[in-house]
Amino acid sequence: MNIKEAYQPRPIRFLELYQHEDWTLKIYSISKQQERVDSAHVEHAKTYLSEWLAPSSAYGLETYKLATLIVHEGKEGCFAIINWWTDDNMLQNFAYLKQKGEKDFTLFSDRGIALCVWEMEVCWHERKSWIKHVLMQHEQPDVEAYLNDHLNCETQHEPN
Repeated sequence: MNIKEAYQPRPIRFLELYQHEDWTLKIYSISKQQERVDSAHVEHAKTYLSEWLAPSSAYGLETYKLATLIVHEGKEGCFAIINWWTDDNMLQNFAYLKQKGEKDFTLFSDRGIALCVWEMEVCWHERKSWIKHVLMQHEQPDVEAYLNDHLNCETQHEPN
């Protein structure tokens, strides 16, 4: 096994609740280089939302029109990971990459890659929040509480 780089914590920041068409997105930033992702990357990712959300109807399952977008500046370039809850308790996930020097985001998850260790931190938080505010209150889900439950942290040096 040849690990090229030691794990280093990265700041995870909630940026905003964003309305796109009939969707509400929780947008997060992760950056290897700085406190927050460059806002130009976030704004650029937003221009793809109609295209990226189109597969939400692929399975004919309910999606609730609630999504999470993680914009992550990493060593390869800028990743955009979008996912949404579907059919009560499943997560549909797509990863896109805008490589350094490139103009556009392109699909990166088409060969099976999903999330890195920093992005998993956001998904773990969102999982716990979904269970707490939606699934455990299935008769009257508290969507507002779910949308207002955000993660802001430095990722940990070692797992708990």
